[in-house]
Amino acid sequence: MSTASKFPWWNLRMRTTSHHITWMLGRRFPEVFPYVFVLGHPKSGTTWGCQLLADVMQLPFPRFSLLPVGCEAVVHGHELVDAKYPRGVYMVRDGRDVLVSRTFFALRHLAEGPNPRLSAHQRRVFGEIKSKDDPDNFRRLLEYTLSKGSPKIGNWSAHVRSFLNTPHHHFQLLRYEDLLDDGVSTLTRVVRGLTGKEPDPELAEMAVRKYDFARQRKARDTVAEGGKKFLRKGRAGDWRNHFTPELARLFDHHMGDDLIAMGYEKDHSWVDGVGEPEPQAASA
Repeated sequence: MSTASKFPWWNLRMRTTSHHITWMLGRRFPEVFPYVFVLGHPKSGTTWGCQLLADVMQLPFPRFSLLPVGCEAVVHGHELVDAKYPRGVYMVRDGRDVLVSRTFFALRHLAEGPNPRLSAHQRRVFGEIKSKDDPDNFRRLLEYTLSKGSPKIGNWSAHVRSFLNTPHHHFQLLRYEDLLDDGVSTLTRVVRGLTGKEPDPELAEMAVRKYDFARQRKARDTVAEGGKKFLRKGRAGDWRNHFTPELARLFDHHMGDDLIAMGYEKDHSWVDGVGEPEPQAASA
Protein backbone atom coordinates (compact mmCIF):
# COMPACT_ATOMS: atom_id res chain seq x y z
CA MET A 1 0.00 0.00 0.00
CA SER A 2 1.44 3.38 -0.97
CA THR A 3 1.58 6.30 1.44
CA ALA A 4 -0.96 8.18 -0.63
CA SER A 5 -3.48 5.34 -0.59
CA LYS A 6 -3.58 5.35 3.23
CA PHE A 7 -5.39 8.69 3.18
CA PRO A 8 -8.83 9.57 1.72
CA TRP A 9 -8.89 11.98 -1.21
CA TRP A 10 -10.04 14.93 0.90
CA ASN A 11 -7.15 14.38 3.32
CA LEU A 12 -4.66 14.44 0.45
CA ARG A 13 -6.27 17.55 -1.01
CA MET A 14 -6.08 19.36 2.34
CA ARG A 15 -2.44 18.37 2.85
CA THR A 16 -1.50 19.63 -0.61
CA THR A 17 -3.33 22.93 -0.07
CA SER A 18 -1.75 23.31 3.36
CA HIS A 19 1.70 22.78 1.87
CA HIS A 20 1.19 25.44 -0.81
CA ILE A 21 -0.13 27.99 1.69
CA THR A 22 2.73 27.30 4.09
CA TRP A 23 5.22 27.79 1.25
CA MET A 24 3.58 31.07 0.23
CA LEU A 25 3.56 32.40 3.79
CA GLY A 26 7.18 31.53 4.43
CA ARG A 27 8.43 33.08 1.20
CA ARG A 28 6.36 36.27 1.34
CA PHE A 29 6.32 36.96 5.08
CA PRO A 30 9.53 35.46 6.51
CA GLU A 31 9.54 37.77 9.56
CA VAL A 32 6.13 36.47 10.62
CA PHE A 33 6.63 32.86 9.50
CA PRO A 34 10.36 32.16 10.00
CA TYR A 35 10.48 28.65 8.59
CA VAL A 36 13.62 26.66 7.90
CA PHE A 37 13.02 25.29 4.40
CA VAL A 38 14.68 21.96 3.62
CA LEU A 39 14.70 21.23 -0.11
CA GLY A 40 16.15 18.38 -2.12
CA HIS A 41 15.39 15.95 -4.90
CA PRO A 42 13.20 12.97 -3.88
CA LYS A 43 15.14 10.15 -2.16
CA SER A 44 17.97 12.50 -1.16
CA GLY A 45 17.32 12.06 2.56
CA THR A 46 15.36 15.26 3.06
CA THR A 47 13.04 13.79 5.70
CA TRP A 48 16.05 12.49 7.64
CA GLY A 49 17.70 15.91 7.39
CA CYS A 50 14.53 17.60 8.67
CA GLN A 51 14.33 15.28 11.66
CA LEU A 52 17.93 15.95 12.63
CA LEU A 53 17.73 19.72 12.16
CA ALA A 54 14.44 20.00 14.04
CA ASP A 55 15.88 18.18 17.05
CA VAL A 56 19.09 20.22 17.15
CA MET A 57 17.30 23.56 16.62
CA GLN A 58 14.49 22.55 19.01
CA LEU A 59 11.81 23.28 16.41
CA PRO A 60 8.73 21.31 15.34
CA PHE A 61 8.80 19.35 12.11
CA PRO A 62 5.11 19.04 11.15
CA ARG A 63 4.38 16.30 8.63
CA PHE A 64 1.13 15.63 6.74
CA SER A 65 -0.32 18.82 8.25
CA LEU A 66 -3.96 19.48 7.29
CA LEU A 67 -3.58 23.17 8.14
CA PRO A 68 -0.86 25.68 7.22
CA VAL A 69 2.03 25.87 9.69
CA GLY A 70 1.65 28.96 11.86
CA CYS A 71 4.90 28.98 13.89
CA GLU A 72 8.64 28.75 13.40
CA ALA A 73 9.29 25.24 12.15
CA VAL A 74 11.35 23.04 9.86
CA VAL A 75 9.37 22.44 6.66
CA HIS A 76 10.11 19.93 3.94
CA GLY A 77 9.65 19.94 0.18
CA HIS A 78 11.10 18.94 -3.18
CA GLU A 79 10.64 22.28 -4.95
CA LEU A 80 13.48 23.76 -6.99
CA VAL A 81 15.70 26.39 -5.36
CA ASP A 82 15.31 30.08 -6.16
CA ALA A 83 16.48 33.33 -4.56
CA LYS A 84 13.08 34.07 -2.96
CA TYR A 85 13.61 31.63 -0.10
CA PRO A 86 14.64 33.57 3.04
CA ARG A 87 16.72 30.78 4.57
CA GLY A 88 16.99 27.07 4.19
CA VAL A 89 18.99 23.92 3.69
CA TYR A 90 19.64 22.21 0.39
CA MET A 91 20.13 18.48 0.84
CA VAL A 92 21.96 16.62 -1.90
CA ARG A 93 22.82 12.97 -2.46
CA ASP A 94 24.84 11.30 -5.19
CA GLY A 95 22.45 11.20 -8.15
CA ARG A 96 23.40 7.61 -8.94
CA ASP A 97 22.33 6.47 -5.47
CA VAL A 98 19.17 8.57 -5.85
CA LEU A 99 18.30 6.71 -9.05
CA VAL A 100 18.80 3.32 -7.40
CA SER A 101 16.81 4.32 -4.32
CA ARG A 102 13.94 5.78 -6.37
CA THR A 103 13.74 2.64 -8.52
CA PHE A 104 13.51 0.29 -5.57
CA PHE A 105 11.02 2.62 -3.89
CA ALA A 106 8.82 2.76 -7.00
CA LEU A 107 8.80 -1.04 -7.30
CA ARG A 108 8.65 -1.92 -3.61
CA HIS A 109 5.13 -3.36 -3.76
CA LEU A 110 5.63 -5.56 -6.81
CA ALA A 111 5.14 -9.28 -6.40
CA GLU A 112 8.23 -11.42 -6.84
CA GLY A 113 8.66 -13.47 -9.99
CA PRO A 114 8.47 -12.85 -13.75
CA ASN A 115 6.05 -10.43 -15.39
CA PRO A 116 4.72 -8.80 -12.21
CA ARG A 117 1.46 -6.91 -12.39
CA LEU A 118 2.01 -3.15 -12.67
CA SER A 119 -0.12 -0.22 -11.61
CA ALA A 120 -1.06 2.35 -14.25
CA HIS A 121 1.66 4.70 -13.01
CA GLN A 122 4.30 1.97 -12.92
CA ARG A 123 3.38 1.00 -16.46
CA ARG A 124 3.79 4.61 -17.64
CA VAL A 125 7.22 4.78 -16.05
CA PHE A 126 8.65 1.32 -16.63
CA GLY A 127 6.62 -0.14 -19.47
CA GLU A 128 6.58 -3.92 -19.32
CA ILE A 129 9.28 -5.27 -17.03
CA LYS A 130 10.64 -8.79 -16.85
CA SER A 131 10.91 -8.93 -13.07
CA LYS A 132 11.43 -6.81 -9.99
CA ASP A 133 15.18 -7.43 -10.26
CA ASP A 134 15.47 -6.59 -13.95
CA PRO A 135 18.58 -4.33 -14.21
CA ASP A 136 16.89 -2.39 -17.01
CA ASN A 137 14.45 -0.97 -14.44
CA PHE A 138 17.04 1.65 -13.50
CA ARG A 139 17.47 2.70 -17.12
CA ARG A 140 13.72 2.94 -17.65
CA LEU A 141 13.26 5.22 -14.65
CA LEU A 142 16.21 7.38 -15.70
CA GLU A 143 14.83 7.80 -19.22
CA TYR A 144 11.39 8.62 -17.83
CA THR A 145 12.69 11.33 -15.50
CA LEU A 146 14.77 12.81 -18.32
CA SER A 147 11.80 13.05 -20.67
CA LYS A 148 8.78 13.50 -18.38
CA GLY A 149 10.01 14.63 -14.99
CA SER A 150 7.76 16.88 -12.94
CA PRO A 151 8.26 20.54 -13.93
CA LYS A 152 8.15 21.51 -10.24
CA ILE A 153 10.84 19.00 -9.31
CA GLY A 154 12.72 18.11 -12.48
CA ASN A 155 15.27 15.33 -12.71
CA TRP A 156 18.29 15.13 -10.42
CA SER A 157 20.45 17.35 -12.63
CA ALA A 158 17.79 20.03 -13.00
CA HIS A 159 17.33 20.05 -9.24
CA VAL A 160 20.98 20.45 -8.32
CA ARG A 161 21.42 23.08 -11.04
CA SER A 162 18.65 25.11 -9.42
CA PHE A 163 20.90 25.25 -6.34
CA LEU A 164 24.16 25.82 -8.19
CA ASN A 165 22.82 28.44 -10.61
CA THR A 166 20.67 30.51 -8.26
CA PRO A 167 22.59 33.68 -7.30
CA HIS A 168 22.34 35.03 -3.77
CA HIS A 169 20.37 32.12 -2.36
CA HIS A 170 20.30 31.69 1.40
CA PHE A 171 20.76 27.93 1.59
CA GLN A 172 23.24 25.86 3.54
CA LEU A 173 24.45 22.78 1.65
CA LEU A 174 23.85 19.51 3.47
CA ARG A 175 25.30 16.37 1.92
CA TYR A 176 23.67 13.03 2.67
CA GLU A 177 27.09 11.39 2.61
CA ASP A 178 28.50 13.87 5.16
CA LEU A 179 25.67 13.03 7.56
CA LEU A 180 26.53 9.35 7.24
CA ASP A 181 30.24 10.01 7.71
CA ASP A 182 30.14 12.53 10.59
CA GLY A 183 26.64 13.54 11.55
CA VAL A 184 27.51 15.66 14.58
CA SER A 185 30.09 17.87 12.85
CA THR A 186 27.90 18.19 9.76
CA LEU A 187 24.82 19.23 11.73
CA THR A 188 26.87 21.67 13.78
CA ARG A 189 28.20 23.38 10.65
CA VAL A 190 24.77 23.65 9.01
CA VAL A 191 22.97 24.96 12.11
CA ARG A 192 25.75 27.46 12.72
CA GLY A 193 25.34 28.71 9.15
CA LEU A 194 21.57 29.03 9.59
CA THR A 195 21.53 30.77 12.95
CA GLY A 196 24.97 32.34 13.38
CA LYS A 197 25.15 30.58 16.75
CA GLU A 198 26.96 27.49 17.98
CA PRO A 199 24.45 24.67 18.55
CA ASP A 200 24.45 22.59 21.70
CA PRO A 201 26.82 19.65 20.97
CA GLU A 202 24.79 17.35 23.22
CA LEU A 203 21.66 18.02 21.17
CA ALA A 204 23.54 17.20 17.97
CA GLU A 205 24.87 13.95 19.42
CA MET A 206 21.44 12.96 20.73
CA ALA A 207 19.79 13.70 17.38
CA VAL A 208 22.32 11.59 15.47
CA ARG A 209 21.79 8.66 17.82
CA LYS A 210 18.01 9.07 17.79
CA TYR A 211 17.75 9.13 14.01
CA ASP A 212 20.49 6.64 13.23
CA PHE A 213 19.56 5.14 9.88
CA ALA A 214 19.93 1.50 10.93
CA ARG A 215 17.77 2.10 14.02
CA GLN A 216 15.04 3.82 12.01
CA ARG A 217 15.04 1.10 9.38
CA LYS A 218 14.70 -1.62 12.00
CA ALA A 219 11.82 0.22 13.67
CA ARG A 220 9.98 0.81 10.40
CA ASP A 221 10.51 -2.74 9.20
CA THR A 222 8.92 -3.97 12.42
CA VAL A 223 5.64 -2.17 11.70
CA ALA A 224 5.74 -2.23 7.87
CA GLU A 225 2.60 -3.59 6.27
CA GLY A 226 3.03 -6.87 4.46
CA GLY A 227 6.75 -6.86 5.15
CA LYS A 228 7.35 -4.02 2.66
CA LYS A 229 10.28 -1.84 3.64
CA PHE A 230 10.23 1.94 3.31
CA LEU A 231 13.93 2.31 4.17
CA ARG A 232 16.54 0.22 2.41
CA LYS A 233 20.28 0.39 2.94
CA GLY A 234 20.84 4.11 3.28
CA ARG A 235 24.54 3.82 2.56
CA ALA A 236 26.61 5.76 0.07
CA GLY A 237 27.84 4.12 -3.12
CA ASP A 238 25.19 1.40 -3.46
CA TRP A 239 24.87 2.38 -7.14
CA ARG A 240 28.05 0.38 -7.81
CA ASN A 241 26.09 -2.80 -7.08
CA HIS A 242 23.46 -2.02 -9.73
CA PHE A 243 24.91 0.15 -12.51
CA THR A 244 25.82 -1.54 -15.78
CA PRO A 245 28.35 0.03 -18.19
CA GLU A 246 25.44 1.04 -20.46
CA LEU A 247 23.54 2.72 -17.62
CA ALA A 248 26.71 4.51 -16.48
CA ARG A 249 27.29 5.93 -19.97
CA LEU A 250 23.66 7.07 -20.21
CA PHE A 251 23.78 8.70 -16.77
CA ASP A 252 27.09 10.38 -17.51
CA HIS A 253 25.87 11.70 -20.88
CA HIS A 254 22.90 13.46 -19.32
CA MET A 255 24.01 14.16 -15.74
CA GLY A 256 27.76 13.68 -15.60
CA ASP A 257 28.61 17.40 -15.66
CA ASP A 258 26.38 18.04 -12.64
CA LEU A 259 27.80 15.01 -10.84
CA ILE A 260 31.22 16.65 -11.21
CA ALA A 261 29.91 20.11 -10.31
CA MET A 262 28.51 18.75 -7.03
CA GLY A 263 31.86 17.13 -6.22
CA TYR A 264 30.87 13.48 -6.57
CA GLU A 265 33.43 12.83 -9.33
CA LYS A 266 36.56 14.67 -10.52
CA ASP A 267 35.91 13.95 -14.19
CA HIS A 268 34.01 11.62 -16.53
CA SER A 269 36.48 8.75 -16.20
CA TRP A 270 34.35 7.12 -13.48
CA VAL A 271 32.36 5.48 -16.26
CA ASP A 272 35.35 3.39 -17.35
CA GLY A 273 35.45 1.41 -14.11
CA VAL A 274 31.76 0.48 -13.97
CA GLY A 275 31.17 -3.24 -14.27
CA GLU A 276 34.74 -4.16 -13.38
CA PRO A 277 35.25 -6.39 -10.33
CA GLU A 278 36.39 -4.71 -7.13
CA PRO A 279 40.13 -5.16 -6.51
CA GLN A 280 40.80 -7.89 -3.97
CA ALA A 281 42.88 -7.09 -0.91
CA ALA A 282 46.27 -8.79 -0.90
CA SER A 283 46.41 -11.76 1.42
CA ALA A 284 48.88 -11.66 4.28
